[in-house]
Amino acid sequence: MGVLALNRAIQKRFRRSFLDFAGQNGNRRKIPKPAGPEGIIYGDKVINIRNSGRRRVFPTMANPFVANGDIGIVTGHRRTRNRDWYPNQVEVEMAAQPGCVYKYNLSEFNNQECAPPLELAYALTVHKTQGSEFDLTLLVVPNPCRLLSRELLYTALTRHRTKVVILHQGDFFELQRYAHAGASEIARRMTNLFHPSNPVEITVRDRAVCLDDNLIYRTERGDLVRSKSEWIIADKLHRSGIDYQYEHPIQLDGVERLPDFTIVDDDRGRTWYWEHNGLLDRPDYRVRWERKLAGYRNEGIFPIEEGVGPNGTLLTTGEQQGEGLDADAIDRNINAILGV
Repeated sequence: MGVLALNRAIQKRFRRSFLDFAGQNGNRRKIPKPAGPEGIIYGDKVINIRNSGRRRVFPTMANPFVANGDIGIVTGHRRTRNRDWYPNQVEVEMAAQPGCVYKYNLSEFNNQECAPPLELAYALTVHKTQGSEFDLTLLVVPNPCRLLSRELLYTALTRHRTKVVILHQGDFFELQRYAHAGASEIARRMTNLFHPSNPVEITVRDRAVCLDDNLIYRTERGDLVRSKSEWIIADKLHRSGIDYQYEHPIQLDGVERLPDFTIVDDDRGRTWYWEHNGLLDRPDYRVRWERKLAGYRNEGIFPIEEGVGPNGTLLTTGEQQGEGLDADAIDRNINAILGV
């Protein structure tokens, strides 16, 4: 798991003969020995991780400079009968400076005071690929991936020019949850960037944390939702084995709206939208809901009581003064989705 393991696995699988060459001792060794903790050898794809304007380069130039993030190939000397001297440097030709070879001493890879200047680059983190434009990118997403956010996934999916291949562990549809605002790390931050924050202390995994009061309820699946009622509905959907998207955007009458839950049934070719109305006793809230309901109808998404719409079916639950969340209504909606 992770970039280090992927790099070593790829190197071991595809560079086996050169690993053997680099491991030889004495007069038998033809190329520099493996450099640093990652065992960099002749022919490896590497990334430079330190800005340097003093490194030796061939041919010489007035202002040599190799930048943090430059990617290249280890080239340089291979010991032959006509060039019979011991290889004692790592030489790299950078993709951004073809024809120029930068020289790295082996001692730089064993310095305990700082990290080695080069790392294997068969696999790279999303952060280190920012600004790159590869023709083909293979994106590896482990599950669980606690670092994954909407912003990180977007960055990872925009590092290619022609094609991206996603290698995802587990159900691919689990990635759909990152399409809604609740998966945004930026939106969760306690700032006034989007709206004045109102921090509330809650307990998450036996630890007290502060979250904005807009998103303070964590479901069994790990989503942050806005109300206890949405929390209950989300957990009931999850326990029923129904994969949902929370607040996935949809266009209604040309305006972006956020249904509470969206369920896509690929097997039956149906899409369900679930709206929970928690303040129906308020006149202004009811007016907004009637406007939103009209937008659903105009887009061909009909309430379940009116039959199946050409573009989806709308399910609802509601609350108002003196009338709380109806558990039976939740179960009826879930049974409708399951076809029970």
